Amino acid sequence: MINDVLGKLVADKYRIESLIREGDSGDLYSARHEVLDKPVTLKILPPALAIDERWVKRFVDEARTASAITHANILNLTDFGTDAKNISYAVFEVAEGQTLRELMSGDSPFDDKRTLDIASQIAAAVSAAHEKGITHGSLSPKNIFVTTDNDLDIVKVFGFGSDNLKVARDAEPAYLAPEQCTAFPAADERSDVYALGVMFFEMLSGVVPFDGASVAEVMAKQNTEPPPPLSAFRSDLHPEIEPIVLTAIAADADRRYQTMAAFAEDIEILFGRIGVLAKPTALAAAAGAAPKRNIWQTASIVLAGIGILAVALIYATSVRSTDPTAQSLQPEAGYLPVQPIGPATGAQEESLAKLPAMTEAEIMATSAMMMDQPPGTLQGGDGFNAWANGGVVPPSGAPLQPFAPPGGQVYQIDPNSGSQFMPQDGGVVLVPVPMNTNTAAKPDLSPKTPPANTAAPIAPETRPTPKPMATPPAKNRPAANKPVTVKPAEKPVKSGDDELTG
Repeated sequence: MINDVLGKLVADKYRIESLIREGDSGDLYSARHEVLDKPVTLKILPPALAIDERWVKRFVDEARTASAITHANILNLTDFGTDAKNISYAVFEVAEGQTLRELMSGDSPFDDKRTLDIASQIAAAVSAAHEKGITHGSLSPKNIFVTTDNDLDIVKVFGFGSDNLKVARDAEPAYLAPEQCTAFPAADERSDVYALGVMFFEMLSGVVPFDGASVAEVMAKQNTEPPPPLSAFRSDLHPEIEPIVLTAIAADADRRYQTMAAFAEDIEILFGRIGVLAKPTALAAAAGAAPKRNIWQTASIVLAGIGILAVALIYATSVRSTDPTAQSLQPEAGYLPVQPIGPATGAQEESLAKLPAMTEAEIMATSAMMMDQPPGTLQGGDGFNAWANGGVVPPSGAPLQPFAPPGGQVYQIDPNSGSQFMPQDGGVVLVPVPMNTNTAAKPDLSPKTPPANTAAPIAPETRPTPKPMATPPAKNRPAANKPVTVKPAEKPVKSGDDELTG
């Protein structure tokens, strides 16, 4: 079946050359782009699965997810789709070198420096995918391509885009985290941390911490046995390596590194303490290529820069000097100055100043004339009637009305004796009450309009209407037009020791 696709053209531009590896989710081939004449890696859905639309959709969805990630340590996806022959395909950049599985099949494990280098690159690639919200879920040595160039290893991670709630049928049980081995698997960032920790352990020891022929067997060991210490396999490792590895492969997900970025940070710190870089970085290369300067040359350049800066500051301050007071007093465009409501013009003062001055003789004559006026002719004198003009003082020069005392009977009271209106020896004032002699007067029963500012009267309580009295006999009724005389009752009024009868 594989030989049937070799040499075939996919999507009219990708020529299949050789098989890299088989897989349940897709076979990986080396191919060449016929138009661009460049090598590529081609993943094809097997024909046995291509007849099921669900597998086709899953294949395309994984390819679409993987296309969202771009990193130097990821085998980046460049194209995907289904051609006219119903072949579902995904195109990646060329995968050179060997898989990590092939590298670890040697006779001896890796040293700590090479292990830290490869693990650091894998952690960087997976951390970049996690930043996009994408979890690998099937991380294993067969999905890691390593190219060695000048004793430097270049890593490319492959296989992103799988479903986190499913485990691929071709997944390797030894690299699956315990939470992925249950009846309801769920992979997250900590699952990828576990898989990288197992590969870290295997690169240093040559074996996986928990081995088994099936997922159930591996899961049983994960839950019942602690991982073997690395010191049991070798004694030349850095003492800080083993705590990092054991933290990454903890069976409890909460006890592992919670993010791949934290795992990568510890690897980088330890790698720096060992003092060996995996490969020269661009910054280090630039620093190594730059020629070294003499210390006096550096000092002269610094002094020259300080001098140029000082001259520029002096020039700027001298040219652009301004008067803050003058600037603050400048009027704004489009605005009028504030004017006082009643400005002082000096007209009244000027009129008073123009009046002719009075001589001393004129002042004396005026005073004498005012003193000779009879009472009642001058304002404020004894004869001035303040009620004659309604309490309003007449203007100066107006004729005054003579004083007219109010009308009526006047009583003179001697201030040295008592008043005739008050009792001489104390007691109670007796006031006679006149008797009402008008018997024909009838009360006015018409309602009066209450003032506007009075409260509305309270409605009286509703009472049953009394029945009219029977009409008395004619002999007991008074005559129609005969007046009726009402004799007032005499009631004594007592006040103190005196009595008054009305």
